[in-house]
This record gives sequence, structure tokens and C-alpha cells, in this order.
Amino acid sequence: MPKKRAVVTHWDLDGLASNVLISRYINPGKQVLSSVTSTFKYLKNVYEEGYDEIWVADLNPQPGELRNYEELFKAMHARGCLVRWLDHHLWPVEVEEAFSKFRDIVSYMNDPSTVAADLVANYLGVVRDRYTNMLIDLAFDDDWFQGRYELTTVYRRVLRFYKWDIRYRALESLMKGDVAPQWLLELYRLEVKNVYENLIREAIARAELVERRGVKILVFQDVDPRVHPGELIHVAEKNGIFSHVYIVRYPRGLSLRSEYIDVSKLALKYGGGGHRRIAGIPGKINLETLLGEIVKSVEESRIRSHYIT
Repeated sequence: MPKKRAVVTHWDLDGLASNVLISRYINPGKQVLSSVTSTFKYLKNVYEEGYDEIWVADLNPQPGELRNYEELFKAMHARGCLVRWLDHHLWPVEVEEAFSKFRDIVSYMNDPSTVAADLVANYLGVVRDRYTNMLIDLAFDDDWFQGRYELTTVYRRVLRFYKWDIRYRALESLMKGDVAPQWLLELYRLEVKNVYENLIREAIARAELVERRGVKILVFQDVDPRVHPGELIHVAEKNGIFSHVYIVRYPRGLSLRSEYIDVSKLALKYGGGGHRRIAGIPGKINLETLLGEIVKSVEESRIRSHYIT
């Protein structure tokens, strides 16, 4: 009997590209887009809906959900449900250890040196045709903030500005092979571009440069969650404002970025995660405590020759 397959990925460009590449390969009965914090919920949902092979990509398991994952994996084991998990975020040791106990049903791979779409293509042996390469290029451009394509900016802003109906519509267009759908370009031009750029200007105006023992930290306060942290930092640096570490505070968490320290290690201490240079922390964080941790990390980094003066 054919397996009943589902795919669950993040909703950003890398997640959409991963979803398309997996879906074209396995022809799933269901495609799901998720936030990082909702990953367990959607994984459990598709399992309870009877899917017996579930692919997950561009989503990192949250350490606080480990007990829930273990209970779910036990249930999956009893029913013979398989999970294929491909991610490019740094996983805490305890997450790896917990998942390794269920290798009979959970196969996982996480490689922070690339993006999820590239990882998926390699894992599945996808032919690198022009369309596949374009999807992967867009994923790199967005996740690594390379600034190569204007189309990346359009996707990034529209996907953050709107919610699930637009994200699923973008997935539908990409599944059809339309990488630059006219509806997306028009929506951006008419409804998003000017509002988004005003939100950036407002966030820049409220930013505060904190200096502690020679360590510079630029803090963006009360940022609208639709604004991408990389764009804020890009504009700040274009205006000559440079820091060792950047903190972007949102209503439900914050983003850390730095070329000087491994911010993923800081994020892991607070239940977050990410990459060496880019990471996030969910929930409310005491700013003074975090600033102290950052100063300590920079002082211990032994990259004095790269310090900003």
C-alpha cells in the first residue's frame, strides 16, 4: 500500500523552496507551512491525520518541546510512521541526543554551512535544472542576506507583511514553476513597498547605540514583526552605524546578528537558536542580562584586530 506522505516546512523563501523540491519528488498528500515555534504542533497534527511518512525542512526543534517530541516519536514508532528531517540551523546537543534515540523512524540531517533547499536537493539527488538552481539561489540570497536579487526583497517583504493565505499562494505559484508571479509583484508595488520602508525608517530612528567597555551594541527597540532584521542592519550600516552586535527586539522575541561572536551560542542559552552569525530568541528577555553576556562574549572572542574603533 502506498505511503501517505506530508511535508512541513518553514514559510520563508528557503522553506518554500524546500517544500517545492520535496513535494515535486514525493508528491505529498498535504503541504504545510509552519513557524519554528509551531513545528511540533503541525508535526503532531499531520501524524494524527494518518500520514505515515512526514518530511520536515528548514525548521529546528525547540529544546523546550523535547519531552513532547519523545512521546510523539514513541507513538510514531508503534504505528510505523517515518520522519525525514532536513535542517540547516544549529541544533543543541540535547536535541541531537533525544532524536538519536529514535533513529529507526527518524532520519535527520542538519548542516549550518548551507541552506535547507540546497540540503534537500542534495539529499534527494534532485536534478539541478534552471528552476531548481533559481530556487536554491533565492534561498541563499534571503537566508544569507546576499542582496543579489531584487526578487528576494519582494518575497521577503511580502511573506513577512502578510500571513498564511499569501504564503500558501506563493507556494502554489512556485509549485507551478512561476518564480516571479505577477500577483506577487503587484501586491508588493501597490501595498507593501512604501509601508515597509516607512517601518524601517521608524525602527532606525528609535535605535539606541549602547557602548560597554569598548563593545558597541546597536539595539532596535519595539520593531514591527513584519520588518526583517537584516534589512534594518543593512540600512544602519549604510548610514555609517556599525556595531559588534545588533539586537532587534520584537514583541515576541528578538534577533541577534554579529560578525564578531557566535550568537547561536548565546541564543541557545535562552531557548533560541540559529546560525553562528544570525540567531533568534523567543519570548521576553532581560536586556541588561543579555547585554552583559554579549560584552563578555566579545571580550573573550580574541579577535582584537577586528574590533571597531
